[in-house]
Amino acid sequence: MAPGKGKLKIEIKKIEKQKARMVTFSKRRQGLFKKAQEYANITGSQIAVLVFSAAGNPYVHGSPSFDAVIDKFLSVNGGASSSGQVGVHHNEADVCRGFLMVLEDKIKRCRSAEDLSAVKAELEEVRVKVLQRLKHIEEDEFVTSLLNC
Repeated sequence: MAPGKGKLKIEIKKIEKQKARMVTFSKRRQGLFKKAQEYANITGSQIAVLVFSAAGNPYVHGSPSFDAVIDKFLSVNGGASSSGQVGVHHNEADVCRGFLMVLEDKIKRCRSAEDLSAVKAELEEVRVKVLQRLKHIEEDEFVTSLLNC
């Protein structure tokens, strides 16, 4: 018996055929989500993964759920310095942009008034959370400015 070659290293490059690229994206996305779930299971951590396809379609996975992890992220008040808080606020803005894109995608997929009503209710929940977070940030900045005087 001839010795095996083992695992061959495959060059990572863009797949030219669109259909093959879509299939690969789907399989790798599923693999990424599976690995994220395994990581969450063995470490007890909470994970959120947001992936956009080449067509701009968002795909999310979270443990325990994407929304729960993002809500926790948005509610964290790390007590960081003001420069650290700027970084946190920048990350929160990125997450909000991601939410907006997901909601826009849901709106595009709506086929009935019921679908739109469900998205409207979800959007209202997000609006309330954003307003609460904004109030919290403003209060933190006010307290920080008082402490720095």
